[in-house]
Formats: sequence, C-alpha cells, structure tokens
Amino acid sequence: MDAAITEAAQAQLQAYLQHLFDCVTRHISRHGFRMVQASGTISNLYVSLTEARTLLGAGVVPEPPGPGMGVLPPHALEQAALVAEGWQALGEAWPVDDTLPIGALRLRFGLSDVEIRLLLAAAAPALSLDLARLYTFAWADFAVKRPTVAFLTELVADEPDEILMLHQCFTPDAPLVRQRLVELRDDATWGAPTPLLHRGVIVPDAVLEFLRIGHPSPTIGHRLAGACRHLPPERAPLRTDLLLPPAFLVEVDHCLNRALMQGQGGRPRLLLLGPTGSGRHSAVASAIAPRGYGTLCVDLSRLPAEPDYFSDRLSEAAREALLRRSVLVLEGDDLFEDSERWNGVAPYFHRIADAHEGALAITARGPVAGLHRGIRDVYDIPIHLPNIGDQRRLWAQALDAAQWPMEDDLARKLGRRFSVAPGVIHTAIDEARARARVAARSGHKPPLTLENVAQAVRRRLEHALSQVAEPYRTTLTWDDVVLPDEVMETLKEILAQARNREKVYDDWGFRQKMSYGRGLACLFSGAPGTGKTMMAGIMARELGQEIYRVDLSRVVSKWIGETEKNLAKVFDEAESAQVILLFDEADSLFSARTEVKGSNDRFANMEINYLLQRMESYDGMTILTTNFEKSIDEAFKRRLKFRLNFPVPELEQRVKLWRSMIPKQANMADDVKFELLGKKFTMSGGNIKNAVLRAAFYAAEGDGVLTHALLDRAATAESREMGRLI
Repeated sequence: MDAAITEAAQAQLQAYLQHLFDCVTRHISRHGFRMVQASGTISNLYVSLTEARTLLGAGVVPEPPGPGMGVLPPHALEQAALVAEGWQALGEAWPVDDTLPIGALRLRFGLSDVEIRLLLAAAAPALSLDLARLYTFAWADFAVKRPTVAFLTELVADEPDEILMLHQCFTPDAPLVRQRLVELRDDATWGAPTPLLHRGVIVPDAVLEFLRIGHPSPTIGHRLAGACRHLPPERAPLRTDLLLPPAFLVEVDHCLNRALMQGQGGRPRLLLLGPTGSGRHSAVASAIAPRGYGTLCVDLSRLPAEPDYFSDRLSEAAREALLRRSVLVLEGDDLFEDSERWNGVAPYFHRIADAHEGALAITARGPVAGLHRGIRDVYDIPIHLPNIGDQRRLWAQALDAAQWPMEDDLARKLGRRFSVAPGVIHTAIDEARARARVAARSGHKPPLTLENVAQAVRRRLEHALSQVAEPYRTTLTWDDVVLPDEVMETLKEILAQARNREKVYDDWGFRQKMSYGRGLACLFSGAPGTGKTMMAGIMARELGQEIYRVDLSRVVSKWIGETEKNLAKVFDEAESAQVILLFDEADSLFSARTEVKGSNDRFANMEINYLLQRMESYDGMTILTTNFEKSIDEAFKRRLKFRLNFPVPELEQRVKLWRSMIPKQANMADDVKFELLGKKFTMSGGNIKNAVLRAAFYAAEGDGVLTHALLDRAATAESREMGRLI
C-alpha cells in the first residue's frame, strides 16, 4: 500500500480513538454513580482516580447515587452534545470510501455508522493502552477483563433509550458477529451461556491489523493457513495465457463485473463446474485483476468436519476475503462428493455463502444437490477439458515458460500421450524442472524428457486414482507378440480408431451425431496366458497413453451402494485424466444378471445396471479381459466395439514363443530343439514363459547353460501344475 495512504489511515484511526476519550467521559458522567459506594467513597477501581483525571481532565468526577439512567445530571448533557458533535465532525473530515480502513470496513461489510462506532469501541483496548485503562476505570469491576456488550452500547449510544436497541448489533445474525468482525465470549462469573448483556467482546487480530496499518497482514492466520491461499491481483494470470473456451471466459467476466458493481450485493454467485485443475480459479483471477481485486481460495475439504468449527472457519475466510478486497472462491470438489460430510455442514455453508457481502465463486466437479435452494442467485457455468489441439498448445506454453533444455518435439509427444487439466500440466512441468535442477551439475543442465515429465504427471493422476486403480506398464513390445494374423488385423483396427478419434468425432462432426456410445470398449477373451493383459499394455504404449488396471478388491463391496460409489470414482477419474481403463478378469464384475430370488440378487443386478449406464456414457477407451466370455452379460457385449478372442497358440506359434522367450544374454546350448518343445507341450504363452524362467533357474543352480533337457524338465513340471499328464 502507498505510504501516504498508510499515514492517512493511521491518522484517521487516531482521530477516532481520541474521540473515544470523550465517549468515556460521557459514560462516566452518565453512569458514574455505579462507582460510588454506600459510604460515599469510590472503591473497587483497578485504575486510580488520579490517573483517570490525568487522562480525561480534572473535571471528571463520578456523581454520587442519584437519579440513575434516563435522567442525566446537568454536566452529562453537555458531554452528550460534545460527543454527538464529535462523531459528526469525524464523518465530515473522513468521507466514506474504499481507500482508508474505516471507510473500507463500512463499504465491504455493509456496516452502519453505529456498527462502525461499536467496532472501534470494542477494538480500542487493543489499540490504545490509555483507553484500555480508562475502560477498566469506567466499569469499575475487577472481575471484568474485557468490554462487554452492555458497556459498549452504553459507551456509544447518543441517548440512553438507544442502548437496548444497540444490543441487536451483537446478535448472531448481526453483521458484526456474523462476519466475525467481533467475537463474543462467555464470562466465567456468569457461566455458559452468558446473557448477551454480559458477554465479552473481542476484535480478532486480523481486523485490528487492518485498522492499525490500513491493510491486512500478508500472511493468513494460522487457523486458516492450511485451507486458504490468497492470490493478489498483480500475481493473477494474464487472460492471453489462458487456453479456455472464449464463451466460458465471457460469462465469467460478465457475472463477476455485475457482482462487483456498487449495489449488487455480491450477486450473482458463480458455480463453476468442471474437472479439478481445469482453470476455474485462473479464469476468476484473470477476470477481476484489472479492477484491482484478488482471490481468496478456500479448500472446503480442509476445513474442520465438525459443523460449528466448519462454520467458524468459513466465516473467518469470508471476512479475510473482504478485508483483502478479494473474490471468495470456495473449492468444493472433494467436499461435495463426500455426501455424509456435506450433508452435515450444508446448512452452515448455505447460510454463510448466501449472506456474504462480496463476490463469490464456488467450484465443483459436477452439480451439487440443494445448492440452488440454499443460496440465492447461483449462476452455473460449465467448463470442460481443453481439446487435443489446445492441450498441445498448453504443453508448449508451459515448457517455454520453464526456460529449461528439453528433448525435441516434447510438447507434441506429451499432448499425444496425456489429456489432462491445465493445472496438472503446469505443476508437472514445475516438478520435472525442479528435479532436473537438483540433478544439474556445473555447466550442464539435464534436459526435460518425455519420461521424467510423464512421471510427474503420473504422480498426480495416481493421487486421484490410487484408491481404486493402479498403473499398469509392460516392457514388452510388438516383437514379443505371437498371435494369428486375423487377431493382429483386429488389434491394428482398434489402434487406428484410437488414433483417429479426434479427426472423426471433432473435425468431421460425428460427435454431434452420436450423443452417447462414443467410447472405445474392447473385450479380450481367451484361455489364461494367451496374452490378453500383455496386449492391453502394449497397445497403451503404442498409443502413448497411460493405462490403469482397476483393482476389483477395492471396488466391489458387500455394503449396499458402495460398489456403485467406487465405480463412479473409477469412471469420473478416468474421464478427467483421459486414461485407458483395464478391467482384468472382468467376468467377476460384468457377469450376467440373474433372476431375482432374494435381496442379494436384486442388489447385484443394480450394480450391473449401473455399470451398463456408465459404460454407455463413458467417452474413453476401456479394455475388458476374461477367461469366460459366456459369463459376460449380453447387454455389455452389445456396448462393445470389439470382441477379440485370443486362441491357444498353434504349433508354429508355440515354436516362435519358445524362441522369443529366451533373451539374447542367456547362455543356451546348441542342443535345444524348439520344434520338439512346441510339438510336445500344448501351452499358452504365459505357461511357456513360466517354463523358460523355471529352466533358467535350473541352469543357474547348475553349470549356467540352458539345455534342451532343462527346458523339457521345466515344461513337464509346468504341465503337471496345469493338471496335464505328460
């Protein structure tokens, strides 16, 4: 803040504090009879009469017991007129605007003149030691440690009959209390709950700091530090750097401009719907930065789960946003999806968000139940992940901004391999550059590569998918594949469809013609060990995409509704990350529906029906593998683009598999007859792999040479374990 403004803010505060000395004088003139004992002496004072006279003037002497409140002694009338004139003079000397703290508090929090006076009176003991001591002299009670509601209302009221009316300024729904500009505390003498009249009033440190120096502290208080982050306008992203849909940006600009207009009351409220990291916060920050506003983001999932504490912290965050002249951005992605916790705090969230005086934006991944009923004037604006072309430009921009050496054509490779939110792109490159900086030596900077950036992306995707799936990778290549020609032709067709989805659906307009069922779902069936899972990994590698194998043990639950919830998480996360889903041993999840003979059958069928719906609407690539194709429900089969059977290899293919399984580095004897092994043992590729590995360990234990006898012995042992007689 400009030094001249800071100086003016401090001068304004001192003027108001100085006027409070006159208010204390008036209070003593009105209520000094409380300080005089039956004997006519003044006692029970923490501050001496001499000190009070020094601070206030020698003429201030408590009156003896007399008429009481409502009938003022003659000199009290003079003091009352003096105080009223002082308040008026201060208002004329300091016009209300947003540049100085007292005017800013009035405008941003919607406070009246009398509420500002009460706030300053409550803050005075923490801002002035002299006023703190005079307060204790005025209330003349050792047991009272902080100004009470009764004392503050008596101190500020121009007329005695206004005092009861001013008590309403400290009720829970009053602006001062609701917006956490003051906090009310129970008194130990009265116990809890203490009557409103006797409750102590405290002004939080953030408000005191704002009054003291004219702007809030750069750091957010420790109670909010873990859940809030403030972005000042000078650090907001430039609109030209955002690759977001133009229509989305125009709507955000329009709504925020209306919300920031004088008299709009902070409305409309924005509900930005889209994947995490899709640029919702950046859009808000860039829209309001030119008007001098920042953003204060609150991760609602990091606030306490207990409703009362949740309410307190959210109210404090709303106060911080107004103090910092910022739009309040409430990030509800995780909270809204936790239905049990959301239902517990929803009424508090609705009340605070609806009453917030400033502009407000709420982020969610999808529609939020009850939000429009609880908050007025909510305006929904959906946003989707950038298309593939924009993804490549985002990668290129982020890599250029990193200013670090990189391998050739890295942006194109990353854009082809990943389809992720802009936030993931920037944080992944930042992490990869940080790791490269650590590995850098004098005069040498290791370049960013596809693999180290991909690792950073995986860490972010795994964080979201780790609860229900795990990444699957294979070191095998097409050279290791031994399959019939007709199977290979179908696999090539699947790859062609996967590569050209953008061209067909977007460039050629087929997306508008097909509202659902655009996903590429494949079923790989066949005996164990025929290469179904291996082929899924090789295809993902060929396409340059990540493949995640769904862990059925973490998806299927005995509790009603939990399986559907876990499946929703699988598909939602896969859609946002644009990864290939692999359902290994899919017959356990996609099995045929049965006749309902009991509740177990009914709930099992409900799970399958839900799967059918999600498979229909899923827009990505899914690979199902099974050893029992007949057990798959017929309705699933109709939704599959490709159904591919992996047969047990014929003699010629088995011979190729025996040859390909032995690495070049292995010490192999000249007597190995692959044709004889292929003819003698009818095995799938997986069993041949096991036999070769077993023979290698036989050789390692012996003379280190892999002979035909060892391979035959290993294959015989493998066949017996398969239940076959040799």
